[in-house]
Amino acid sequence: MAERKQRTTMNLADVPLVRRSALLLVRTRRIHRTFILVVLTMLVILGVALVVVPWQQTVVGSGTVTSFAPEARPQTVESVISGRIARWFIREGAPVRKGDTIVVLTDYNVNFMDRNLLERLQTLRDRTFEAQEKAIEVAIQRRKQAEQRFQQSRARYDNVVVEARTARIRYDRADTLFRQDLISRRDLETAQLNLQKAVADSITAQAAISAALQDVDAFRSEEERVINQAYVAMQEADVRLANAQGRVGAGIVVAPIDGTVVRIAKAGAGQTVKEGEELAVIVPRTDDQAVQLYVSSMDAALITPGRKVSLQFSGFPAFQFSGWQNIAIGIFHGRVKVVDAVDDGTGRFRVLIVPDTSTRAWPSQRYLRQGTDVSGWVLLDDVPLGYELWRQLMGFPPQFPVSDLTPKTNRSGESKRSSNGSVNSNGAKGASK
Repeated sequence: MAERKQRTTMNLADVPLVRRSALLLVRTRRIHRTFILVVLTMLVILGVALVVVPWQQTVVGSGTVTSFAPEARPQTVESVISGRIARWFIREGAPVRKGDTIVVLTDYNVNFMDRNLLERLQTLRDRTFEAQEKAIEVAIQRRKQAEQRFQQSRARYDNVVVEARTARIRYDRADTLFRQDLISRRDLETAQLNLQKAVADSITAQAAISAALQDVDAFRSEEERVINQAYVAMQEADVRLANAQGRVGAGIVVAPIDGTVVRIAKAGAGQTVKEGEELAVIVPRTDDQAVQLYVSSMDAALITPGRKVSLQFSGFPAFQFSGWQNIAIGIFHGRVKVVDAVDDGTGRFRVLIVPDTSTRAWPSQRYLRQGTDVSGWVLLDDVPLGYELWRQLMGFPPQFPVSDLTPKTNRSGESKRSSNGSVNSNGAKGASK
């Protein structure tokens, strides 16, 4: 037995040529058999892993740290007027409170260069108000006088009407007595003349009433015109004075929020600035933190609010394995809050991310300042590792959720749109992994 074992293990070169056989010539060495078994085992394990091992798809983006609330983001202090810098009251890095003076500007507009402009406009306003109030009083007095003349005309008309009735009665009485030969013809004619005069007086009084009424209407219209004109003149005086006061006040630029001055656009006194030109930038003191990531248009369709995001901040050491989040080290997490409905003009879409309160907190504002570079991975669904390798080789985008694309049916049961299970986009390969 030992001789047989020794014979099988001896080197082929030591065996004489006469004793060599065909079986011995094709015999595989033991190290080769072991290597083949190891390779086959690894292939089987790899095949099972490609089918069983999950891989979480992600959408990769990059961006910066910002704030979710607009009032907590860096704000630009701009010049409201065109002028010349007279004096700076701040320095870069200085803390400011809301209402603190930042810079004083000297207005070089020719319409506002008078040093006594406000005093003169105030005097002009007071005199305008006084003149217009007197004009209103005069118009009111004229209207009242017209109303009084109208009342006089009515009283005179009522008196004339009574006289006309009396004259009619006297004429009728005189006519009756004349027929009975109790009075002379002269008395009858006198009564007739008095009646005619009373009728003429009543017509004149009625015309006077009409004229007085027209005067009342005319003076009322005149009063309204004077009042409206006076109010317009007063408003113009107020507007001119308010504009001048605002123009003078606009030369004093104050801080709109509490924060820290991070950049001063103009160097020093004597420089001129235009209306709307940037003077300084203030970063507010706030604990509000957010991240804005930019992704491609193809990947933006896959992201929905509420998705979890893995973040790596610049300056914080971290190790991120895209498909297996459990082995990530030094990674912070957040939640997708908003996905912009339109791009930024370059085909990229902005995604706003807020901290995830269920995980560890983000670094404080002292270490994580606005504008810090960020790399982010928006976590999508889990797929088999083999499918992910095939997708990467074929250049397809990540898989759409089937539940979001389930076709709706109408009453007749017909599908409103076709669906093939998981739908893939046919666009170019994005930045997703």
